[in-house]
Amino acid sequence: MSRGTLERLAGRVREEGPPLEVREPLGQAETVFGELAAAGPRTSERGDEYAFVVESVREGYLCHYGTSRVLDDPDPDLALLAGDLFYAIGIRGLADLDDLESTGILSDLIRVAAELQAADRPDLAESLWLGQITALSCGKDDRQAAAVAALATRSEGAREALAAWSEEAADAHRLGRAFDVARTAIDSRPSNF
Repeated sequence: MSRGTLERLAGRVREEGPPLEVREPLGQAETVFGELAAAGPRTSERGDEYAFVVESVREGYLCHYGTSRVLDDPDPDLALLAGDLFYAIGIRGLADLDDLESTGILSDLIRVAAELQAADRPDLAESLWLGQITALSCGKDDRQAAAVAALATRSEGAREALAAWSEEAADAHRLGRAFDVARTAIDSRPSNF
């Protein structure tokens, strides 16, 4: 799935044309959040579509705050515009899925992650990614929503509460390897990813 998802994103960029250029060869970038999104009971029937939505949003996030997996070294201003394009591609894909709960989850993810980045807390933003994509995959509840709200205000214990909820949800819904790989990826990612 990972290679196909990024190739599909690259195809969308090629359709847009200049000034955006696709990294050639595309390489073997990780797509752990898309794989996690596709693994859950809410999403598995249309797993490829959910993976594409999540990886589009992830690519937008990486263009804004990290390094693109798809684009060939855009300048900072172009990277910001490209990030907005990837967010729009993801949101459009989500609209096609007609999934209101996932719309709220991804909207909160984009908003709170931006707030955490502005507060110079990319580590908390990565924890948020794991929690929100687990929620997208399995469904959210009041406990998860409270943990995200606490993380948004950088409350003490919020990261741990969201991590505990995520692990319990992943276990209950048998996300297994997809969850473990995503968790390991964020735990091992350098702070400036």
